[in-house]
This record gives sequence, structure tokens and C-alpha cells, in this order.
Amino acid sequence: MARNYSDLSPHDFEILVRDLLQASHGVRMETFPPGRDGGIDIRLHRNGEETLIAQCKHSPGRTFAQIKGQLESEAKKIGDRFSCRYILATSASLTRQNKQEIATMFAGVRLGVDDIWGVDDLDNLLKLHPRVEVDNFKLWITSSAVLDHLLHPDLYRRSSGLVDRIVKRRRLYVHSEAYPDSLRMLEEHHVCVISGEPGIGKTTLAETLLVKFLSDGWEVHSASSDVTDIEKVWKPGVRQAFLYDDFLGQNSLLDSLNKNEDSRLSDLLERIRDVDDKVLIMTTREYILQQARQVHERLQSSRALTYGKVILNLAHYTAEQKARIFYNHIHFAELSDAARESVLRERRYMDVIQHVNFNPRIIELVTKNFENSGVSDERFFEYALNALDDPRELWERIFESQLSVTERSLLLVLATIRTQVELRDLHSALNAYECVHGGPRTDLHRLRLLLKKLEGTFVQVSIDTALDDQVNGFHPRSRATLIQLANPSFVDYVSSYLSSHPDEINQMAHGCHFFEQAETLALWELGEASHTQIIRIAFDAFFGVAQRGRQLPRLAPGHQRVLMSALTRLGSAESCTWVNSHLYYGVATRREVSARNRHLVMLILDHKYGRSLLGEDSLLCFAQMLTERIGQTDLGLVQREFPLMRYLSRYKSVEAQVVAARDIAAARLLKVLKHPEHFQSALYVFRDLGINPSSWSERSEADLRQRFSSFASEWDWVEAGRVNNVAECESSLSSLQEALEDFELHEIVDPVALTDRLSMLQDEVAQGLDFDGEELDESDPGERERKQRNEEDVHSSEEPGDPIDDLFQTLI
Repeated sequence: MARNYSDLSPHDFEILVRDLLQASHGVRMETFPPGRDGGIDIRLHRNGEETLIAQCKHSPGRTFAQIKGQLESEAKKIGDRFSCRYILATSASLTRQNKQEIATMFAGVRLGVDDIWGVDDLDNLLKLHPRVEVDNFKLWITSSAVLDHLLHPDLYRRSSGLVDRIVKRRRLYVHSEAYPDSLRMLEEHHVCVISGEPGIGKTTLAETLLVKFLSDGWEVHSASSDVTDIEKVWKPGVRQAFLYDDFLGQNSLLDSLNKNEDSRLSDLLERIRDVDDKVLIMTTREYILQQARQVHERLQSSRALTYGKVILNLAHYTAEQKARIFYNHIHFAELSDAARESVLRERRYMDVIQHVNFNPRIIELVTKNFENSGVSDERFFEYALNALDDPRELWERIFESQLSVTERSLLLVLATIRTQVELRDLHSALNAYECVHGGPRTDLHRLRLLLKKLEGTFVQVSIDTALDDQVNGFHPRSRATLIQLANPSFVDYVSSYLSSHPDEINQMAHGCHFFEQAETLALWELGEASHTQIIRIAFDAFFGVAQRGRQLPRLAPGHQRVLMSALTRLGSAESCTWVNSHLYYGVATRREVSARNRHLVMLILDHKYGRSLLGEDSLLCFAQMLTERIGQTDLGLVQREFPLMRYLSRYKSVEAQVVAARDIAAARLLKVLKHPEHFQSALYVFRDLGINPSSWSERSEADLRQRFSSFASEWDWVEAGRVNNVAECESSLSSLQEALEDFELHEIVDPVALTDRLSMLQDEVAQGLDFDGEELDESDPGERERKQRNEEDVHSSEEPGDPIDDLFQTLI
């Protein structure tokens, strides 16, 4: 069987040699990246000393003459550094005479002729240790010529694309737990269905399984239209492996299943389960499989679909496997040194590996399209990261072409809600949108079926959640269903989709059932302004923490009035957002969206369009409610009203009301002035809200400044006598210094007491350090010798570095 050493990266080849050495010696070997220890790729370390060192030179398809210069250079570099057994492994072809010449080159180390491995030696070792070959799967993915020969002639034209894909992808594929799992499924049940979200690697895994059977002497066949393709080539008593890629099609309506296809497919599955010389590998998308099993009774009752299913998703990829996927694409894409350096610099490859949207298809698109992207090589990393931040292309086809109208509507509604939503609330929101959209209303039973179809790929469903909203019939003792969009990259795509479809934005705004939906649309409309501080405050108000560093999509112009209409219409609507209860563990309560936050979003949108959308009656209502809250709320919450107050101050029609509200807030703050921050808050109300002064506010501000001048010196001494540790003293000193700058007294008042106290505390910390033991007496030769020996032992037994770092260092 021909082996494809050319499909191995340098790292793959090093791992292969290590695995062969471990299998031969029965012990674990250490591997090292280039540059860590010259001349050492693999090492066996025992009893404090090196007993074996191996060097790997990956030169597939080359002759000795072609690698001779490289080996001579390596021999000079190594010299006589190592006294232990030395092994040199290369994927080049070597004769006995070549090996003798190499042994002479490396005369400074213990390199015998038998420890020089060429490609023929590797083939022999792989025969002795077949498990190593199974683990290094790229070796048995054979050439396209062999695949062309073995594929059935009647299906060759249709399967030639499969051959090309296998040849191209084989070097990129990385084993995950799904590979051995699927092999076990095929061994036990003879049928394996691989399902998962788009781009996750279903087809690649299926094709790799197919070639594994091909390498083991099985006939392989690929079916693409229906089960007839398999029935045509069925040979009793002959070992055959069948691949039925996308066996349910790519259409959620399942019109790709021909007449009686579900019955014939079910019969085929049962037939294959009952024989030992046939296996069937099928792929489909998770949501389509869910649909098929609901719609087609024969598939729903199939034992093979029940017991033979392997779901391939990102959970099957460890960090190291993700690293191998990214590494393989970079290595075999033949990127320039500058492009590789952009990834290696400051370990930036970890940002890609750990990215929440990491997906093999995105990585493949990035490396394939980079050369024609127009982006400079030095910015390859930024190009890759941007693709992960906004992987719209991955989702575009499936959303716009492969979902029913109702399914798209449901996902659009979920995108505007963004957080978890209770089933009945979602049903109400979907019906509201459908009513405006002009389509039939989905009943609750139909919605449950839709969610089952979309679960996993598109949505997450929690069916056993305790909710506390007894006014609306939710008691913690009963259980409710919460739904949210599953994949963050799909959330981003849906947002982008809405931003580029003006007709659906208009319908969505009219069909909003909850204020959070209209608020989400408003944030998209605000576009670039969403990165200002006030927008982040509004975002925080509804979703907890603002998402930094990502541009929100911008809606098409002309929707500001319909959006404002939706916001005002829903100004007192109930919230659809749920948060963890502060009273009961494991219970969620309906989150209140305060009037303040609702009004703030409306004012921000109105300001963007020149204060032309809100009427005077609305503004007067906002100002009146603001004044009432300021007079009644807890003093610690008064500052939450400041952003709203600032926006209202720009409207002449409510100027008097805003001035009055400001004075009420200031009067309350002036009653509690016990800390520098209290003075700062009061000063902020007078100085920074942009509200015109009143005669009372002018007098009160002057009095506040005078009071702080006296307070600062006194508080300095009192606080210096109270604080007892460095951190607390630093915090108090910083608060006082910031307040002095705000009141423009920093050049007049010097916080001497706290400054001196901080120096004293820092000295106490320095003097109180306990070094735990006396220093080593360097005059004692025995101690020096023992110290030196310990350091050498630590160095000699140094473990290899992080495996991901080691992997990417081979790109240098």
C-alpha cells in the first residue's frame, strides 16, 4: 500500500517518528520544537541523563543527493555534542551506501548505519507497528490514481469530485473523538450518520472514513442522488463501503426525498445492519435530520438512525485539535513568511484557536481566499480574526435558501430578542410578526415542532427551567421552556441580514411585541454611534455588559420613524428577558426594563435625527417621570438618572422641568457629604450635565466648593489615622487627589497625611518580608557542587513546552 509521506507536515513527520520509537521501546519520548535544543527533535531521558536522541528531516520524494547538503550542515552544527545513541530519520529514499556516507558525516555522535532511517525503513517499521499507521491516518489516504481505479466505473463521473476532494483535504484533516466513535459505530451497527452544523467537518470526516475502508481492501462507492446508486453496485459477499453525502438533501422541506425514498432508505439501513461485509456512511445537517425523523415515519422508527448516529460538533475538538486544524491550513496553504509571522507574533494564534466562532470551514475559507483578498501578508492574522468575528458567508446560503418562511421568521424574531425567551412569549412575538408579515399564524404545537427541528444547529432549548412570575402564571415549582439562538456567529449573521433587508426591517418594527425587540432594532439603526459611552449605557441596561470591539450592523436609512413608533408603542410593554433570581437559587425572574432605560433609548434615537421624532407630550411625560423618580428613589440610585437628564436638557420645551429635576437631585446629594466621591457627585450635577443654572444652583455650587476646601484637609488627617494597609491607603489617597483636581484645588491643598501614611505602610511591608531561610553559603564547596548538580538535573529533565506553542514553532 502506497503511503503519502508528502501529505505530512514537518510536525506530522516528527510525531510519526516519535510514535514508532515509542512503540519500539515501550516508553514515552519527548518532542521538541525547532530552536529549543539544536539537533534534538525527540529524546528519551532516564535516570537524570539522555539515553537516546532522534533528529527528523522531512524530505518526501527527495533523493540523498538532494538532501546531502542539508545533512552536512546539520552534522557540523551538532559536532560531538551528544554521547548517547543518536537516530536520524528522513522521509527521503536512502541506499545502504547513502547511510554509510551519512554515518561518516555524523562521526561526532553515536550514529550507526542501522539507526539511519529512510522511507523504506519507515515502511518496514509501520508494518511491525500497524497501530501507529492507524493513528497516522494521512499515510493510508492513497493517490487519486488508485482511487480512480477502485471507484465503480458507473459512478466514476459522479464520484470524481469526491476523489479530488479527498486528495485535497487529506492533509488538512485532524482526528477528533468523532473519528474513533464513528469507526466503532460502523463496526457495531454497520451504519453511521454524521450530523452537525454547516462547516463543522461532516463531509471531511465521512470521506476520511471511506478512504480508511478503501485502504483496508474494501470497495468504496459514493451515492449522490438516492439509494438506487447503492442498489446498482451492491455485490453479495463483497466488502463494500458506501458514502451517501447529504442523504436528506440541503432543503428543510425534504422535497429531495424521491417517491418512497424514506421507505427504501429504511429498508437499506436494516439490510446493511444484518450483513458484515457492508457499511454505510451518511451525512446530514442536524436540523434536517430532526425534520426527517418527524415527517417520515419509517425513518423515525429506524433502528439504525437510533443507534448509529454520531453527532459531529465543536465539542469534539480539544484546544490541541483546533490548533492542528489551524496549523495544517497555514502550513499547506504555503503562506509567506510574513503571513506566518503575523500569526506567530506574541502567540496570536491562540486568539484564533480560542475564538468563540472557531470553525474548520471558516479557517479553510480564510486560507483559501487570502491570496486574492488584497490584504497585505503582514495582516494575515487580522484577516483571519475578522473572518471569525463576522462569519456571514458561512450562514448566508442556509438562511436565505434552505429554510422555510416560518423558520426564517422565527429566527428573525429570536435575533431581535437576543436573550433567553420563554416559549409562550416567543409564540406571542412570532405571531405578532406573522400578522404584519401577512402569513398564517403558527400555533403553539407547530412552534414546538419547529424548535425541535432547529434545536442544536440554530437554537438552544432549556425545557426544565424554574420561573418566578406568578402574575403571569409561572410558579417556581412548575417548569417552563426557555429558548435562545445557539451559535453566536449565526446571531451576527441574522443581525446583518436584517440590516440589509429594508422591507423586513419595516415589517419587524411593526411586528415587535416586546420593547427589547424594538430596542435591538434601534441599536442597529444607531450604527457607529453605538460605540459612544451613552449607547454602551443603554446596551448595558438591557443586556448586562456591552459587547466591545465589534461594530453593530447599520440599518438602511429611512426607518427612524417606524422604529420610534415601535419604541413608543411598547414603552410600557412587559419585558421578555429573564435573569437569575436574587431570592431563589436556580430560579429565573422576569427582568424589569425600567422606564428610564426605555426613555433613554428613545432620546438617543431622536437625537440622531435632529430631535425630530418625539413630540412635546412625550418629552413632558419623560421629564415628569424623571422628577418623580429623583425625589423618591434611593439616594444611591440617583446617579443612574444623569444620562437621561443630560439628553432631556437639550430640549427647550422641557427646560424648566429639567432644571427643577436637577435641583432636586442636587439638594438630595448635598445632604450626604461624607467622602470625596460624594462631593464629586454633587459637583457633577452642577457642572457637567449641561443644564442651565438656576439662582439656587449657583449659590449651592459656590457653597459646595467652599465646604470641600475645608473638608479636604480634615478628611486627609482623619483617613490617614484610619487606614491600616497599603491598598486601602492608596485607594483613599487616589479618591482625594481626584476630587482635588475636580474642584481645581490640587495645587493648593496637599494631602500630606495620607501620603506620609502610605510611605510608612510601604516601608513596613518591605521590612516585614520573610525570606524563609538563610542564603546558601557559597564558600562551602560541597554546597556549590550540590547546587550545580541540582540545576543540571532540573535542566536535563526539563519537560517540553506547551504542545500548541511547540506545534506553531515548526512554522518558522
